[in-house]
Amino acid sequence: MNQRRTLMLALGAGALTAPFSAPAQQPNVPAGAPGKIWRIGMMGLSSVTALSAAFYEGMAALGYQRGRNVQYEERFQADFSLETFEQHARELVGAKVDLIWAPGTPAAASAQKATVSMPIVFALIGDPVHSKLIRSFAAPGGNLTGMSLLLSEMWEKRVELLHEIFPAARRIGVLHNPLDASNAPQLPYMQKAAKVLGKELMLVEARKLEDFAAAFAQLKGWRAQALLNAESTLFLRNRQALIDAALQNRWPTLHSSREYAEAGGTIAYGADYAENCRSSAYFADRIFKGAKPADLPVQQPTKFNFVLNLKAAKALGLTIPYSVLLRADRVIE
Repeated sequence: MNQRRTLMLALGAGALTAPFSAPAQQPNVPAGAPGKIWRIGMMGLSSVTALSAAFYEGMAALGYQRGRNVQYEERFQADFSLETFEQHARELVGAKVDLIWAPGTPAAASAQKATVSMPIVFALIGDPVHSKLIRSFAAPGGNLTGMSLLLSEMWEKRVELLHEIFPAARRIGVLHNPLDASNAPQLPYMQKAAKVLGKELMLVEARKLEDFAAAFAQLKGWRAQALLNAESTLFLRNRQALIDAALQNRWPTLHSSREYAEAGGTIAYGADYAENCRSSAYFADRIFKGAKPADLPVQQPTKFNFVLNLKAAKALGLTIPYSVLLRADRVIE
């Protein structure tokens, strides 16, 4: 806890304070008549299966046991295809599930397109207002609600962290996915921080895994010295390919979740993805008890991870300042 307080103070606690806090999950008695089995449609990329497991854990903590009072209709996909997302959403609506759980902006947007009445609970959403999933955090106004990630606002702090660890980096590459609606609002925060710190950004697009090679070639030709990636389901799913290419080019990397650092990325700072998914179970429970998604304020994360991959840093010849090491929640050696 002392490390958490130190980190929050050092990175600007005011910018990271969430206006809403997800209520603590307590075991309870699920709603519905005796013998009622709630059906939840699950959709998203198969690579986030571990994160969907956190949602199942959250439901279990609230008293929902698979096969006894809840059933999960799973529609996970291997490829980042908007057409497949939309097909799965239509299938779940056609199956008349009681609720759809959709992690990530592409999945949530596809579910929103498929139905205006069936409740949709989302998680891992960068900016649900900008992505037009909801009207506002306090009053979602439609059939969607859930957990946000505070992705965009925190990029200023992440760039400051990169500067603190690697001040010599002036030319920074930014990989983004224009097909992911959450990416556009992240870029201005990166650009603002880069301008303040006297750094140059080069934005390169990747819409699919096959675009990575050309994007990295552009950055290499520009003589990039570090790499950021706007958070996208595409990049999270293919994080190993992204990080391997960065290491090959000797670029330190900065990411928004610990999953990247665990795969070999240099620095990760952001909301805990598993906790975000686990907390989203609260909304399903409230909806099953009669609440409307439009009346359930979207929550922002309260748990953050700051992870340093010391092994990756040493391989790149970087020395992590001791003051930064002290603030890390986890150091990978």
